[in-house]
Amino acid sequence: MDDWAFLVAHARESWRRAGKPGRVKAAVSGGADSVALLLALAELSVQEGFSLSCVHVDHGLRPDSAADAAFVADLCGRLGVPCRVIPLKLTGKSEDEARQARYGAMLDSFPDEGDFALALAHHRRDQAETLLLHLLRGSGGRGLSGMADTALRKREGGTALLWRPFLDVPPETLRGALIQKGVSWREDGTNEDDGYLRNFLRIRVLPLIRERLPRAEVAVARCARILADDEEYLVRAATDALRGGDARLADPCRYAAFSLLRALPVPLRRRAVRILCPVALDFEQTEALCRLRPGETMNLPLGWRALGTEKRLHILPPEGLCFPDALPRSEALRVSPANGERGDGIRVQAMPRRVYENCVLRTRQPCDAIRPLGSPGHKSLQDYFTDKKVPRPFRPYVPLLCDGSRVIWAMGVGPGEEARVTDDTGDAVLLRYTGFLPGGDGGASEK
Repeated sequence: MDDWAFLVAHARESWRRAGKPGRVKAAVSGGADSVALLLALAELSVQEGFSLSCVHVDHGLRPDSAADAAFVADLCGRLGVPCRVIPLKLTGKSEDEARQARYGAMLDSFPDEGDFALALAHHRRDQAETLLLHLLRGSGGRGLSGMADTALRKREGGTALLWRPFLDVPPETLRGALIQKGVSWREDGTNEDDGYLRNFLRIRVLPLIRERLPRAEVAVARCARILADDEEYLVRAATDALRGGDARLADPCRYAAFSLLRALPVPLRRRAVRILCPVALDFEQTEALCRLRPGETMNLPLGWRALGTEKRLHILPPEGLCFPDALPRSEALRVSPANGERGDGIRVQAMPRRVYENCVLRTRQPCDAIRPLGSPGHKSLQDYFTDKKVPRPFRPYVPLLCDGSRVIWAMGVGPGEEARVTDDTGDAVLLRYTGFLPGGDGGASEK
């Protein structure tokens, strides 16, 4: 089989393994690899019937970047493939920041187009470079797994599947296919600048390795695949441990019991705290989080925080960050006749029906006040939370049953005097709250 026939057949098998995405956007820079990707997908889209378009990021880092954009647009015009050029200024960004900015631009520039696959032209040598880069940075299993054939990314308006159909194809095959087709491509002069670490590995290091070990790139790519399988297994085991124990993995307040984390072997514990934390952690941050003890706090990236209470490690969002889907909903409150029950004030509370019927379920507002059960007068909700030793980061997320600005029941903390039920109360209801409580089932006042 010649290079071109092999390339199209390989792309077809990869497309099927990726779930046969019906809408594909090819990321095309104008270089040989991405041009080969575009041509192969153009032929495949006719055969398989999926929608294909092209996206090119004009990053403006080189004087001839406009010529690159024009080349890609002209090639797409000849192929009959819709093309969109996205201008992007990347001055002053590192290699990683520039790459993430390009991905972000390509993923979020189509908010009204639903889900799609973004096809990327990474090949086997790119994979070898990536693994070596991560090895030199001291990465663990996740970094040494290299790039994945497919990976889901959340985006504005839906999700995108990052799809790399040529990840196990050598670059020589891609260029050979283009030469066979008589198709030209653009050369990026910055690829020869070995001031960038990735370029240094590709230009200086990998050629020396190939001289001694001609199949080194094949071996390194195989190593990445083995480590990816191992990492997937370990992450799944850590996730299962969290989901099967005293832990919560949903915003706004995530947590895991210290006893659960300490019972895990170190490799699973490291992965568990990373799963628990919604922002990326480096090795030092991961180790520090594993060592956090009750009563300690820790700042995390992007304003997130870690808090150790008596029983749990909590991961708390930045102040002011709102999670509408996590606020209490009316369906989380079940109502039944009290029949003499009083409740515990945490998740179960009795109160006069006439009091309950005037209430709404919400979170705190600035003028909220409560008359604590047994107290002669009202106090601000802030002072009440202080008295009850509710950790400050939990307070915005405590579900409240309120009549105007009067708090009748702070769920997970305690009831107000208006909720008191006696033998003379008459018609009373028993409320069972089944929704989220910051601090877990022990309530927000857990120390």
